[in-house]
Amino acid sequence: MRTQIIQVEEIPTSVPFNSTLEISNNIHRHTHGFFKYPCKFIPNIPRWAILKYTKEGDLVLDPFAGSGTTLVEAVMLNRNALGVDFDKFSQLLCNTKTLKLSKDDLNFLSRIKDSLFNNVGLYKLPDIYNIEHWFPKENIKEFQTLKSNIDKIKDINERVYNFLLVCFASSIRKCSFADDTSPKPYVSSRIKKNPQKVKTTFYNLLDYYFNQMDSINIQKIGKSKIIGDDARNIKAEQYTNKVDLSITSPPYINAFDYVRSLRLENSWLGFYGDTNIIEIKKKQVGTEVIPIKDYIYKKPHSNSKKIDFLISKIYEKDKKRAFVVYKFFKDMELNINQVHKLLKSNSHYIIVVGDSTIRNIKVDTHNILIDIAKTKGFQLENLFSYIIKNRYLRIPRKGRGGLIKKDWVIDLVKI
Repeated sequence: MRTQIIQVEEIPTSVPFNSTLEISNNIHRHTHGFFKYPCKFIPNIPRWAILKYTKEGDLVLDPFAGSGTTLVEAVMLNRNALGVDFDKFSQLLCNTKTLKLSKDDLNFLSRIKDSLFNNVGLYKLPDIYNIEHWFPKENIKEFQTLKSNIDKIKDINERVYNFLLVCFASSIRKCSFADDTSPKPYVSSRIKKNPQKVKTTFYNLLDYYFNQMDSINIQKIGKSKIIGDDARNIKAEQYTNKVDLSITSPPYINAFDYVRSLRLENSWLGFYGDTNIIEIKKKQVGTEVIPIKDYIYKKPHSNSKKIDFLISKIYEKDKKRAFVVYKFFKDMELNINQVHKLLKSNSHYIIVVGDSTIRNIKVDTHNILIDIAKTKGFQLENLFSYIIKNRYLRIPRKGRGGLIKKDWVIDLVKI
């Protein structure tokens, strides 16, 4: 039976169970446009959940905060936001995008911005192997100068410092040889790219982001805080039974490598580089950096017959991918348990996730997560999907995975 698609501009308060929405109005206000982040969570979903399930002053948690979409919507609706993310650049984005710079901050920024390319010494080179493969020499020097001048601001005004770092990071891909259409950085041998000039690109972005910040005319906005770096082990006992709503979009299984995608930006920012990127990859939920000894001799087993049956089918074709699937659901089980601990009774956990196809085997991710949640003290309140219309995920899959055409919105309530 063909699923009926309901066309909406905004998600209605009440959504029919198991319906599919086509959302025509993709919210793009406030600071959501800061940085071209891959697999970005659309703001419509957190906005719908926040308005439906919370009031001003409430606590909203996103355990996979990413680029901060949930946190931005929360603070702009005068809720207080809590975020968790393993990636330091994601934490920087979350902290910067949820701030409303003061008039003093904006005045300070106006005063110092013209001096950011004054050549007063060079910042050390980032930890990028064969850096001239990625950047023209003149752009490397300009980035060094710019980063050196930005770093001098940290002890004077940390809020403006973080804002400038986001502008800096947003310039990096544009001013490199890296292909602009793929989120994973690579230099195309077929299409030659002419990198943009650093100074012009940086100032254009600074002016655009400055105007976005300055245009926020909301009188009351909430506060945002990063409370951890591991969604599987959120060490924040002070928030136990105090969170009013949690909403998140965890990584897709076997679909995207955020660490590799953000490699150039994190290297220039000094968060990690080519020498330690493998160690950072291990921290991702759904990571494919797995020791061969963990999967080569025997297939993993879980507490779920459904998961074990799925793993067995994948294991016959690809032992490593079978372990990736097992590890993803194990990690999500830990996360669901952590969120349950932090939520108030009768509060909601909204999980937005896409199903996957691995080695031509359908992985019914949303239903498996529902089953896991029911064993952790949640019940299913609602379930619906929406059509993905604007993705920044143009990666050749070589027949190894399917295109995720819609996301499922799982509405759980703590009992």
